[in-house]
This record gives sequence, C-alpha cells and structure tokens, in this order.
Amino acid sequence: MMKLSHESKVRLIVGIGAFVLIIGLVFGASRTLIHYDGPWGLGDIASGLLGMDHEDDKDDLLNGGNYSAQPQQLSSTTFDADMFRYLDFDINAASVDVKVVDGNKARVIERGRVAKGMDASKAAAQHIASVEDSTLKVSQFGSDDGKAIDRSVTVELPRRVAEHLKGINAHVGSGDLQIAGVICDGFDLFLGAGDVEFTGSVTDALSAEVGSGDVTFELYQAPAKSMNVSVDSGDVEVTVPNSTGFTASLTLGSGDFESDFLPDGYDDEAISSLEFENGDKSATYRFAVGSGDMSFNPE
Repeated sequence: MMKLSHESKVRLIVGIGAFVLIIGLVFGASRTLIHYDGPWGLGDIASGLLGMDHEDDKDDLLNGGNYSAQPQQLSSTTFDADMFRYLDFDINAASVDVKVVDGNKARVIERGRVAKGMDASKAAAQHIASVEDSTLKVSQFGSDDGKAIDRSVTVELPRRVAEHLKGINAHVGSGDLQIAGVICDGFDLFLGAGDVEFTGSVTDALSAEVGSGDVTFELYQAPAKSMNVSVDSGDVEVTVPNSTGFTASLTLGSGDFESDFLPDGYDDEAISSLEFENGDKSATYRFAVGSGDMSFNPE
C-alpha cells in the first residue's frame, strides 16, 4: 500500500473539508430561496412553477379582478300598468331589454356584476325609471363609479299595455336596445353606434336615423302612414308583410340598398335616386343611404 506523505495528507484533509463546506452552503441557500418572498419574488416564482396559483389566477380572470362572477339584481321599480301609454328610452353604453309579461304591473330591473364587499342595493344607479305625462321613461348610462360593471336593464311590460302603446321614442348612443312583442302607433329612433332590435308592429309611422350602428326591424304590421329611414355608415334591415301598400323613394350614396320590392333590372351602382311601389300605394316611405347598407324586404 502506498503511503501518503505528510504534505499530501494535509492537502487531502483540506479538500474534503472544503467539499463538505460547499455542500452545506448549497443546501442552506436552497432552503432559503424556497421560503423567501423578498423583492425578487422567488417564492412566487417557485409556487407558480408548481401551479399553486393557477386557480387564483383563473378566478381573477373570471371575476374581472374585483367583481362578482355573475350579475346580481341591483334594483327593481314597479309601476301600475294604467300609468303610461308611451315609452321613452335614453341609453348610452348600456343594455336595455324590453319584454312582454302577464299581469298588471310594469317592472324596471337593473342588474350588474357587483364589486367585492359591496352591497348590491348600494351599487344601484339612481333615477333609472320614472313615469311622467303618461310616459314610462328609462335612462341607462354606462357607469364608472366602480360599484358595479356590465350593467343592464330589463323592462317588463304587461301584455295589455305592450300591445296598445301610443308611441316609443328611443335615443341610443353606443348601447343596446331590444324590444320584442310590442305593438305601437309610432316609433321614433335615433341611433349612434349601438345596436337596436325591434320585433312587433308599428301601425302608423316609423322614423329612424342611424349613424354607424346596426338596426333590425321585424314588422308584423308595417306603418300605414309613413316610414322614414336614413343610415350613414351603419347597417339597417327592415322586413314587412308582403301585402304592405306603399309608394317609396330612395336616395343612395356609396352604400348598398337591397329589396325584393324593387323593379327588375335595378342596379344600385347605376342610380342615385329611385321610386318604387307596392300594393295599394297608400303609405309614403322614404329611404336614404350614405355609405352604409340597408335592406327592405317582405317577410
């Protein structure tokens, strides 16, 4: 067996000691890094790599950060059905849905996703609905007060009122308005960049001024007196019964107008104005299209 010199023994002992010291330092540092939540966020990095925060991140995305995952009722106002025969809407950056229900009471219900820790009733917007001069007025605007987001309003109309309304006036900015199952004598609409859907009957007169928004009128009974629809850069679709009687005039810019009521050989690229008619020609209709699109067709 080879014998080590005194100098070699000393070197060997020093080397073993240094190796043990390095192993100890590495082990201690690793334990510190795993449990340390200092300015470098190493604890967060470790837990993220292990997937420990995945569920919390998913919950934050679902809740929009600090709001309830599902809409809650913020307020509900009730009106007697005999109090009004007109509807007036003033909407901007919000959503309003009008539905026909049974009963004798009209209800205006506001919903939204509520801020965490906030009582739903305290998040309600003020003065959404009122009745003045036989008119149910509904005003809904997008709110940035932080109490609730994704606000919407549902208007429940008793059937006996919804089918005998005198008139509807709607001013819609960038919001949405949906009305279904309503019968009214007149409808007056101004639309900016929002969306409007109407399904029902307008018996006398319809007027619609559309900017860059989208409108759909599905009319079970078309106006017997007049219809005036203009669209700038938006999109308008109107359907009426095939038997509707009218004399119509069209003014067309760079947009498109499509209708099954038009005479054969119509070319929207070759004309800027046109007159056409149907049935007994009793009503007067006027259509004006800028750079947008409009269709006017039978059901």
